[in-house]
Amino acid sequence: MTDWREQEVQNETRSREINEWIDEANETSGHPADPFVCECSDGSCPATITLTHLEYEEVRAHATHFAIATDHESPDLDLMVSERIGFTIVRKLPGMPARLASASDPRNTRPNPGRKRRGVDA
Repeated sequence: MTDWREQEVQNETRSREINEWIDEANETSGHPADPFVCECSDGSCPATITLTHLEYEEVRAHATHFAIATDHESPDLDLMVSERIGFTIVRKLPGMPARLASASDPRNTRPNPGRKRRGVDA
């Protein structure tokens, strides 16, 4: 049986994978900001958060960082990095949470060398 903390980190990483798909789909949206799913540990969380592409890239620059709705952090797993208007950036605590988050980071496991990043690449 898996530890409850492991299950909660897996919930967060699934949300991160969904957001990667959302970000790719929104590359040509032209919107200044787009809705993303909350990456909190609650596997049934219905919250959405709105981030600009640059804000999303700021979160994704670190394998252990997640974007969550305000007040959705889990003190047993998360350390608040930054609180923004409408969302919070958290970092997985050292140990198992950080190891799982890093090991499942889609940007480390899915090569995509030709992908152009809107607002980042020319």
